[in-house]
Amino acid sequence: MTPVPKKRRWLVITVGLTLALVVFVLVARLALTGMAVRTLLQRAGASEVKFNVAQASPWHVVMEDIGFQIRTQAFAAKRVTFDRARWWTPSLGAVRVEQVRLPLDIDGSATNPWAWSTYKGGAATRQPVNVPLEELSLDGQLIIQAAALPEQTLTVKIEARLGPKNTWEGKVQAAGPGLGVKAEGSFDVAKQALAFRVPEFSLDLKTWQGFVQRLVLLPGGAWDLEGKFTGQAAGRLAGKNLVAGGTVRLRDGRAAYAQRSIAAEGIEADLEFTDFDKFITQPGTLRVRELRTGQLPLHDLEAEVAFESATKFVVSRVSLLALGGKVVAEPFKYFTNLRELEAVLLVEGVSVEEVMGLTQDLPAKAKGRVNGRFPVRIDDSGLRIGTGWLELKPGVYAEIQFNANGLLTRGMAANSPSYAVLQKVESGLLKLKIGEMRLDIRPSNAPPGRSAQLHLVGEPVAPDVKAPVTLDLNVNGPLEKLLNLGLDSRLRFGAKP
Repeated sequence: MTPVPKKRRWLVITVGLTLALVVFVLVARLALTGMAVRTLLQRAGASEVKFNVAQASPWHVVMEDIGFQIRTQAFAAKRVTFDRARWWTPSLGAVRVEQVRLPLDIDGSATNPWAWSTYKGGAATRQPVNVPLEELSLDGQLIIQAAALPEQTLTVKIEARLGPKNTWEGKVQAAGPGLGVKAEGSFDVAKQALAFRVPEFSLDLKTWQGFVQRLVLLPGGAWDLEGKFTGQAAGRLAGKNLVAGGTVRLRDGRAAYAQRSIAAEGIEADLEFTDFDKFITQPGTLRVRELRTGQLPLHDLEAEVAFESATKFVVSRVSLLALGGKVVAEPFKYFTNLRELEAVLLVEGVSVEEVMGLTQDLPAKAKGRVNGRFPVRIDDSGLRIGTGWLELKPGVYAEIQFNANGLLTRGMAANSPSYAVLQKVESGLLKLKIGEMRLDIRPSNAPPGRSAQLHLVGEPVAPDVKAPVTLDLNVNGPLEKLLNLGLDSRLRFGAKP
């Protein structure tokens, strides 16, 4: 056997040792990188950390199949890549995060790591944001979740770059079924201040109504909602101080509460927010093409409203068409946390026939138009009408036909000259032409239990019958029960605390 030359043997040994050293360095580098990343994540509060380090060098690191949790907030990504052109600097360089999957529970704080009840003091301590990056690119999915609702998946893209004066500039896009958001902003690291702008925002209320009603308590319970929200916003966040404003528009809106036969169609709104954080707006417009409650239809509602807080708004003007006439409300305020509404209504030219059409088994028919003024109150106990009045509109022809035997002749002698005529009037054989008519609602001088007093002055429509009639009727018991408005104690303005 021919011996291997000494020089050649040393060459083979040297190459082998070099390759072994390279393999050792690569394996050690992968292991050390993994240890470093795991330590950083655990120090940030992460648990159940898992990932694979696919590549590792001072200038290029690739991690795959990443997953961890912070409290109960899960995070997962298919791949994270670090490119460090200046690997000798203490920076992660350009970071690309691919195929992120982030579940977000919107109806509780259980998945919010910043509001976890077991933190000392009830919240996590927030440190100044100073991420050692130069560039960030992220794409993936945000999974919106709420109890008993199907998940909604949003596709999210984020691009951000560290610019001059230690300021981050970035853009965010999110899109999904019935939702789209585009945003851009800049973050001053030294001042810890974020300036942002949302040039486009859209939301299909029908698609997201379940999630909306998890966040906003509507009176009575679950409603059927539709409509298209669009808007823009801009503002600045420095520490806990948020200053933001913008516009919100609603078109093709619809709201229905089937249990109480309440429905609104053709809802439109335009609001300009001066402070989103405090929920303050300039006076804006609200329009509703048709609003129906029970048997009462309302049309062409127009209002000027302004929010003064999340629990208080001011209605400076409102008008609508109802019962053949026009109804206007005097300015009023509504406090959502008090679950009650009080307003004074002014009516003009309302049809008596249509008003009486709301009643059940009323022994009379009437034609004519009335004006009036009366307050209403809606709270947990239902609808209540306050002290007010309705009277015949001057110069308008009116008539009434009764179907109530004994209404006019009760207690009258049968041989009285007017007995026969009044008997025909009360039985409906003769109609009355009305010259005066006034309904006083809950008059201050009325005895207990009396809700209204009706005063009529008229004469038979037949020209050959001369028998003036003056009639004063009392309504005892709840006036609201007489009108079938479809409102009762089951319609509330919010759940009791």
